Amino acid sequence: MNLEDAAKYATDLLLTLPKKTKIRVIGHVDADGIASASIIAIALMRAGYRFHLSIKKTEPNLIDGLLGEENDLIIFVDIGSSYLKEMKKLESNVIVLEHHLSNEEVPSNVMYVNPRLYGLDGSREACGASVAYAFALAIDEENVDLSQLAIAGIIGDRQNFVGYNKKIVEDGIGAGYVEEREEYIFVGRNLKDILENSIEPYFTGMYKKSVSFLEELKLMPQKKFEELEENERKKFLSALTLKLIEQGVKDIEWKKKFYFGKYYGNLEDITSKLNACARLNEAGVGVSLCLGDKKALEKATIIQEKYRDEIRKELRELEKKEPYEKRNFIYFYTDKAPLGGVLAGLALAYIPQFNKEKPILSLAYNEYIDISARASQEMVENGVNLGKALKEAAESVGGIGGGHPIAAGAKIEKEKEEEFLEKLDEALER
Repeated sequence: MNLEDAAKYATDLLLTLPKKTKIRVIGHVDADGIASASIIAIALMRAGYRFHLSIKKTEPNLIDGLLGEENDLIIFVDIGSSYLKEMKKLESNVIVLEHHLSNEEVPSNVMYVNPRLYGLDGSREACGASVAYAFALAIDEENVDLSQLAIAGIIGDRQNFVGYNKKIVEDGIGAGYVEEREEYIFVGRNLKDILENSIEPYFTGMYKKSVSFLEELKLMPQKKFEELEENERKKFLSALTLKLIEQGVKDIEWKKKFYFGKYYGNLEDITSKLNACARLNEAGVGVSLCLGDKKALEKATIIQEKYRDEIRKELRELEKKEPYEKRNFIYFYTDKAPLGGVLAGLALAYIPQFNKEKPILSLAYNEYIDISARASQEMVENGVNLGKALKEAAESVGGIGGGHPIAAGAKIEKEKEEEFLEKLDEALER
């Protein structure tokens, strides 16, 4: 059996139900989760079903919160692998469309579709939106236009366009819904804005000295990147390359492939908006954007700018700090829990004192301690598995954790912090 066959079996469970069926859709609160849930929502609407959709965080009491509801079917998408054991408490049938790691036994009321069960790497070759797309396509082949949102999910989960993800791109391009273009990453921006406000790549200290940096290169700060002469562009990019090398950055690219959707435009930009909506507690705006609401696009653009401003502010604060360090990871504290993961990833990539060839954790105090962890691809190739390590360490202290080898998260009780950090150090050692 392959992923498409498994998705078809899952849709058989759906399509035998009457149209008045009470369907609950639960998606994860990130770009991939919003894209995934939106794919399912659109496919259900087109098939004539009504549903209630929620975007949820990974929390210990998620399943308990559903016990009082009367549902005929619950569809978890991009979330659920950590709750399989608990799902036996649900009275309804359940479909889980997932790609995260799990070793839990699947209860009899659950149909579990995960690319990892069919020879695909759920960290690189198929994300939550990929599985949701397979499900939507099994409902109706006309749902091929949803390849646009699936690609947004793939980008949001930082996966590769290989395996099933490659098929999705080929489907979208072949059906005329997706276009591939190779462009410079700075098109449409002036040089001062690139230096001061770019997040990926992030240029340390440049918000204070962008003008002097450009004056040394004899370039006009307000000139747009695409307005540069060939020799000016080479000079500018050479100077930026040297700056990033000084920061310890290893992977530097100035041109990349972008995917454009017929309905959504630049899918990388849509992904950025979905991520911002997720992190700033505006997931509903993100879903509305995916469903084609023009007003939601305007709102999402404002949310995106606010989100990017907060990231820049926090990165500038991290530049001034030294991280805490264990044998096998480093960590820092933030009061911006929704930004923890992205800050950890950007610090690892672009801030020299955080780039110590160890995974990075962010810790944020709320009702629980929210933990986000990031590693590099090189670390993963050398054996690091953050998803497995965080799951083991968190569960050993009564918390919850999991994710991918390269990116993972956990929630633990505040009094368990030191014990968790020691357990994690031991797990990463192994």
